[in-house]
Amino acid sequence: MLSSPFDLSHAPQGFEPLPSEPEFCPSTHLALERPTEIVRLSDFGYTQEQIADCPSDFAVTNIFRILSDEGAACLYEVAKQLEAFTTSNPRIERCTRGGVYRSKFLRDLCLCPEITEFISSFVGVDLLPHTMPHQLGHLNYAPKTVGENIDKWHVDTLRYDYVMFVTDPKKQQGGAFQYFKGTKDEVAACRAEGKPLQLEKIISPDMPGPGYAVMQQGNMVVHQAKALTAPGERITMVNGYIPADPAFEDYTRYDQLTFADPVPIATAEYSRHVALHARRAIDETIRDIPFDKDRAFYADQLRHLSSILTKAVQDIEEADTAEMEHFGD
Repeated sequence: MLSSPFDLSHAPQGFEPLPSEPEFCPSTHLALERPTEIVRLSDFGYTQEQIADCPSDFAVTNIFRILSDEGAACLYEVAKQLEAFTTSNPRIERCTRGGVYRSKFLRDLCLCPEITEFISSFVGVDLLPHTMPHQLGHLNYAPKTVGENIDKWHVDTLRYDYVMFVTDPKKQQGGAFQYFKGTKDEVAACRAEGKPLQLEKIISPDMPGPGYAVMQQGNMVVHQAKALTAPGERITMVNGYIPADPAFEDYTRYDQLTFADPVPIATAEYSRHVALHARRAIDETIRDIPFDKDRAFYADQLRHLSSILTKAVQDIEEADTAEMEHFGD
């Protein structure tokens, strides 16, 4: 059995653990409350063919609670320490990625089985925490300049994630999380034609406080983080998941991650992530392969297993030709 991808002994050089932080305690720090509304991909205008390519027809939830007041306060304490490690990329001015290498609290929160089981129960597919550590516990901080968007309109580099407020959104002016209730092709067409997005399709969920979140199928839901309109503090955390069933094709945009993370780290994490996906698929084949099929069936099984690694090799070799993708402000 391979060691956990979150074993601190495998942390990249320079990712030292925080000197002092709270200890994550699910019984104290969680206050899980189910969302009361699930919006489907069909409600966004996606076709049945497009939905069939996704693990589920889930699009986004309304606001729901993850953390207790104490849990939110502890996460804020950790996020403030991790603010010292912010980096910039063409889409986001200030973010901290790879914080799970530095913070055991953040790591235990992001990998928490109770949260994973809870979220799986309403997205329509069993999930696992993403096996690339830089896709866990991503922290976004408001830019230094008031009026500059925290994040541009975009879709995510992974399938499933939640966006949770770490700071109290009621104490800030502006800074709303928004999503577009339409398809990503619709947004691309508007941008290509120089047209604004339809205001009636821009949804701004009303976050009641820190520790509350929106869950989404992030590669299908176009979303952004608006600018603050007055000086203030705004921190959100994004935590990523993958389908547990290896039969679902992996959706991890390695080419886009190289714009946000150091290339050697992104490549090492992606390689391990793909190997873990392939191993789950191989284990399933070993366990469940039937004895009554023709030769073409078995050839197809092995061809599929091979394609998991072949695609990843192609992704790595062709990443230099990519451009960072977003839809602007």
